Amino acid sequence: MSYEFFIALRYLRAKRRQTAISVITTVAIAGITLGVAALIIAQALITGFRDEVQEKLLQGTAHLNLLKEDNSGIENYGELTARLSQLPGIRAASATSYLPVLLSIGDRQEQAILKAVDMNAPREANEVFVTTVEGNAAELQSAPVMQSAPEPNETPADETTLDGIVLGQQLARSLGLKLNDVITAISASTRLTPAGLQARPRYNRFRVVGLFASGLHEYDAKWAYISLTAAQRAGGTGDTAGVIQMRVADIYQVTELGAQIRQVAGPGFMTTNWQELNRPLFAALQLQHRVIIVFFALLIAIAALNIITTLTMMVIEKHRDIAILRAQGATPQSIRRVFLLQGLLIGLVGAGLGLMLGLGLSWLANTYHLISIPAEIYAVSHVTLKVRWLDSLGIMALAIAICLLATIFPARAAGRLAPVEALRYE
Repeated sequence: MSYEFFIALRYLRAKRRQTAISVITTVAIAGITLGVAALIIAQALITGFRDEVQEKLLQGTAHLNLLKEDNSGIENYGELTARLSQLPGIRAASATSYLPVLLSIGDRQEQAILKAVDMNAPREANEVFVTTVEGNAAELQSAPVMQSAPEPNETPADETTLDGIVLGQQLARSLGLKLNDVITAISASTRLTPAGLQARPRYNRFRVVGLFASGLHEYDAKWAYISLTAAQRAGGTGDTAGVIQMRVADIYQVTELGAQIRQVAGPGFMTTNWQELNRPLFAALQLQHRVIIVFFALLIAIAALNIITTLTMMVIEKHRDIAILRAQGATPQSIRRVFLLQGLLIGLVGAGLGLMLGLGLSWLANTYHLISIPAEIYAVSHVTLKVRWLDSLGIMALAIAICLLATIFPARAAGRLAPVEALRYE
């Protein structure tokens, strides 16, 4: 152990006549501890919220979408989907369409988006098979339903069939629906008449064959799934698809894969990916993350101001000791090092305690689910704090660096202290 480190340790120990210095040192350590703990918790909260939202989005939506630039239907969607499925990096591809409708049952109506499911595509390509929590999404196409109670002598020919629909749990709750209920979907269509284009409603009836829960309130409250053939009939689009959706092996390579897909599809096509569709959301989260880091870093800096006070008072209190050390051969650099080590020790103790406090509070929050948020506003109902060791070590390094910066002025003042001047009035 160097003598500078030994002296720094002794100076931090409280004595009767150094009570004020000891109190200020404790306050500095406590401030750094709270600042580091708060920054670790805030970092874990933002990381957990971002990862939770991203996971839900990727579970409930496609990674890549191919569509026509003029929003017209894709006629050769079957052959094009098969070709895209063979590209490296594409896990699964499926044709789909989106149809805005008004769902009606009795005196209840709700606006919704019907998403088409190609029942001939691999199940991996359609998220409804993963998110369905009640019923069976495989019954989307031609689900049998009885129009009235059958008589004992009636035959199966008296039955009619309805296509199935899988509703979001929140949407089903709003409409008061349960499995096997029948609902009407009202969509708009246009036709050419002598008076020009006229809009007329289309009525299609579906049987509820399942309920899904994606974890995202916006989807669970406004989305429903029907088969692709049912969507083509309901929208009057014929044998076309609006979009070819794809799931990829590496979600961060969607930009490069999009360029390859456009080459395969040919002119007139465009691609969108999950990053582009959700850019405003993730940009807002990134901005929030930076603001939080700056805010809590300022709190740590304010706490570090106590270090300047502590060391300045220490220099005044220990000027006689400093003069004796200088007279015995200690260099100004050694004296400065003593006070730099004091600031470093304060920073290390505060950062270490802050790390333990932050980890402990994060564990409690995750174990007892202390952080619940309104799902209607934030898309998710619960946030799991995710503490990353690299981020935590970076926060500790930031706190220690701020503490070292706070020692520069008192350390230089101690190094400039002249032995003769310090001992003249002793």
